[in-house]
Amino acid sequence: MANVLEVDSLSVEFKINGQYVHAVRDVSFHIAPGETLGLVGESGCGKSVTSLALVRLLAKSARTTGSVRFQERDVLAFGERELRQMRGADVGMIFQEPMTSLNPVYKIGAQISETLRLHQAISPRKAFAQSLEMLRRVGIARPESILDEYPHQLSGGMRQRVMIAIAMVCEPKLLIADEPTTALDVTIQAQILELMNDLSKATGTSVLLITHDLGVVAETCDRVAVMYAGQIVEQGTVDEIFFDPQHPYTQGLLRAIPKIDAKTKERLQPIAGTVPTPTRMPRGCRFSPRCQHATDRCIAEPPDLYAVGESHTSRCFLSATAVKEMQR
Repeated sequence: MANVLEVDSLSVEFKINGQYVHAVRDVSFHIAPGETLGLVGESGCGKSVTSLALVRLLAKSARTTGSVRFQERDVLAFGERELRQMRGADVGMIFQEPMTSLNPVYKIGAQISETLRLHQAISPRKAFAQSLEMLRRVGIARPESILDEYPHQLSGGMRQRVMIAIAMVCEPKLLIADEPTTALDVTIQAQILELMNDLSKATGTSVLLITHDLGVVAETCDRVAVMYAGQIVEQGTVDEIFFDPQHPYTQGLLRAIPKIDAKTKERLQPIAGTVPTPTRMPRGCRFSPRCQHATDRCIAEPPDLYAVGESHTSRCFLSATAVKEMQR
């Protein structure tokens, strides 16, 4: 079965002080039907820019190259009509902060119904009924009352459930969730993630989950793409990433996670240094200034993504495949 989404060599540039600067460079990944891919990395690494590029929501000044194919169609060649149909109907999106995504002057019922009526030829009464049913599906208590309320009258967890309802009401083929639990407490986070997982399984929707939380990835994703400074530095299954990390950045992220079963008190091991700015990227490996294993080659030459398993790749010269190539 064909992949729902295929991204190949996606690059995004923004104009800064009269010249274009890469925010995302040569990003490639795919998502199979019903699969959840976690896109992981520090703040500012390009995760959100990548997600916006997939649905053409970047500013007009941005320059996008590469290939984005959704259900074997070229998204970068879509006209406005095709884009409007894709957004909401075929691709649902959940953004980081629901209060800035929901319209504060429209009631919840009107906002869910609008999505249905934009993409389906149904009456206002039927759209209202489907909106009510969707609120029930996302676990909102007293859904009849919530339909008649404004976003500011709801808690953060309730607003996020409404955002999920809007994103999923048309049963899209792909759901893009950009840090969907960032502003929520731990208990509500778990409920929201379980809800997304249940809805995805029930509808067969594929999910691109963008997060900096590796604990969330471990519980919800099938595969993981680790992003650093605008590039994917490692990609593989959840087991490959967590139990056999190949890239020093991935290894550093995992070392920085608190271990609840630790027998003695251990200090967390932060990754030294900071993420480089787009205007001052290192010439070679982008992680080399922060990497304790960096060699002269790492500083001078940018590495490719090397295969370290059937579905496991790493952008590091120390990967086994890279070492073998150097020895030939």
